[in-house]
Amino acid sequence: MAKKLAVVGIFAYLNEVVAAIEGLRKQKVPIEAVYSPMRTEEIREALGEPLLGPGRFYTLTGGILGVLIGISLAWYTAAQWRFIVGGKPPIPVIPAVIPGFEFLILIAVFFTLGGLLFLNRMPKMRLPPHYDKRFSQDRFGILVYCAEADIEPVSSILKNLGAEEVRQIED
Repeated sequence: MAKKLAVVGIFAYLNEVVAAIEGLRKQKVPIEAVYSPMRTEEIREALGEPLLGPGRFYTLTGGILGVLIGISLAWYTAAQWRFIVGGKPPIPVIPAVIPGFEFLILIAVFFTLGGLLFLNRMPKMRLPPHYDKRFSQDRFGILVYCAEADIEPVSSILKNLGAEEVRQIED
């Protein structure tokens, strides 16, 4: 398997990393990952990411599936038991709402947790070689994969945009 070449820029301040992201995007350099010790909307805006992620679709899918399962279960059991209903409909509509709602919540929670684990690529058994422990404490990082010929230009761009440290890594 061929090793990927990467450049990691380490920044001390939020405004520097935001400026670096905007500068790299203007230069058409693809950014692989941005590491931050905290959640910041400035980084998300600089990357041009949408405000809402794809995780909401897991919840919606689970909710729809849960309603269908709950109502189907209520109707199936009513049809199987064949109660004497005395002029009422043999398959009740209104009482099926309660299991439909309960299954909506249950299945939506399971789908949300599954989507969370899948989208965050969890569990990670080991940290990638480019990850610096300072990214979890007080530093920001930008990871850029590039060809061997592009390592020096990307490194100089990161240095000029305020990186306090630039490392070249083979992933």
